[in-house]
Amino acid sequence: MPRSILFSLLFLHSVWLLSQSNELQDALRNYQYNEVLILLESEPFTRENLQLKAHCYEKLYSYTSALNIYKQLVDEYPDDANLAISMAECAFQAGNSPLSLQCWIVADSLSPENQFIQTQKAMAFYRNNNWKQAIEQAKVVFEADSVPLLLRMVGDAYLYSSEGDSAIWYYSQAIAKNPADYLAVNKLGNIYLGAKFYDAAINLTQTYLENINPGQQLIGQLNGMAHYSAGNYMEATQRLKENIILGDSSYTTCYYLGMSLYASKLYYESVSWLEKAYNQNNTDINLLYYYGTTLSRTYNRKRGIEVLTEGVEIIEKMNGMLFDFDRSFADAYMRSENYTKAIQYFQSAYKRNPDTHSLLYNIGYCYESMKDYKNTVTYYERFLKTAPQGWDADEENLVDGGTGSPSSTDRLYRYVAQHLERLKEELFFQSPGNRSKE
Repeated sequence: MPRSILFSLLFLHSVWLLSQSNELQDALRNYQYNEVLILLESEPFTRENLQLKAHCYEKLYSYTSALNIYKQLVDEYPDDANLAISMAECAFQAGNSPLSLQCWIVADSLSPENQFIQTQKAMAFYRNNNWKQAIEQAKVVFEADSVPLLLRMVGDAYLYSSEGDSAIWYYSQAIAKNPADYLAVNKLGNIYLGAKFYDAAINLTQTYLENINPGQQLIGQLNGMAHYSAGNYMEATQRLKENIILGDSSYTTCYYLGMSLYASKLYYESVSWLEKAYNQNNTDINLLYYYGTTLSRTYNRKRGIEVLTEGVEIIEKMNGMLFDFDRSFADAYMRSENYTKAIQYFQSAYKRNPDTHSLLYNIGYCYESMKDYKNTVTYYERFLKTAPQGWDADEENLVDGGTGSPSSTDRLYRYVAQHLERLKEELFFQSPGNRSKE
C-alpha cells in the first residue's frame, strides 16, 4: 500500500481514538468490538464514528453490515479515495465481487497512477472473470513493476481465454520472479502434462521439490503423474508413496499410484490403491477397467467380474446419452440449415441405435435440402425398407391402435413413398445423358 494511503488510514485511526471516551478507547484497544458497537450507539453520527463502526463490523466478519455503512459514507463523500478503497475491500470480503470492482474503478479515477489501486483493480477484473480487462489492466501495472502475483493471474487469464502459449510465458515469468509460487508451478506443470511435454513437467516440479518445498503435496502429486505418463513407473511409485506418507489420500494420488504399480505388474500391491481410488469415485471407466482387471489377476476374480460389469453398464448408459446428444446436435444444425453437420450427427446417432428408423428419413431430408437427390433417394429407400411387414402406401385405413386415424409413422412412410417417385424423376432428368436429349 502506498505511504500516502497508509498514513491517511493511520491518521484517521488516531483521530478516532482522540475523539472517543476512555471507556470506548479501552474497549477498542482490548479488541472488544461488540462492546465498541454498543458504546457507539450513544455517540454522535459523525464520519469518524461511522468509519469506526464499519471497522468493528469488519473485525467481527459482519461484512454486509459494514458495507451498508460504507455505502452511506461514499454517497456523502464521493471524492474520497480512501473510502472507495475501504468499500472495495469490504465488498470483496462480503462476496460482492462486481461491487468491489466498481469501487476500485472509482478509486482509480480519484487517485490515478496509484500502483496499489491499479494492481487491485486488475485483480478485481480477474475475480469477475473479465479476462481481457484483467490482462490490459495488469499490463498497465507491469509498466512500473512486474508484480509476481499479477504475472500468475495474467497467466490464468490467458489460459481461460484458450491462449496457452501466452499463459506459459506469464507462468514462467511468475516462477522466475517467485520460485516459491507453487500455484504457478502447478498451472504450468499441468499445461506441460496436457501437452504431453512430460520431461518439462518433470523438470519443473522436480526443481520446486528439491529447492523449495519437498513436502508440497500438489506439486509432488503432479510430479508423480508426469513420471507415470512418461513411463517412469518406478519414479512415479516412489514419488506418490512419499505423498501418501505426507497425508495425501486423494483419489488422484491413489489412482496414479495404483496404475504405476499395475504398469510394473505388481498387481497384488496395485489392487489396494485402486480400491482406495474406487471407494472415492466408482464412476471412472478407466479405473473400473484396471481395478477389475487387477482383481481378476489376483485373489478375487468374482469381484473383478462385478467391477468390470459396472464399467460396462456405465458405458452402455453413456452410449444412450451420446445418442440423445447426437440427435440434439443434428436437430440444431438442421434448423440452422447446416445440413452437412446435421447429416454427420444423424449418422452417428443411427450407428448408436439402428432401430430408430426415422433417422434415415432425417438424413434423406437433409440431402434433399442440399439438392443432392441421389443420396436423398438412397436414404428414403432405406427408410421405406424399415416399414412394417405388409404395409401398403396406397392403403387408406392404416390406423394407430384403433384410433381410426393413420399414425404419424404411417403418414411419414406414405409421404416418403409418394414423394420418392417425384424425386426419382428429378434425378433422372439431372443425369447428363437425359439433359443432352432435351
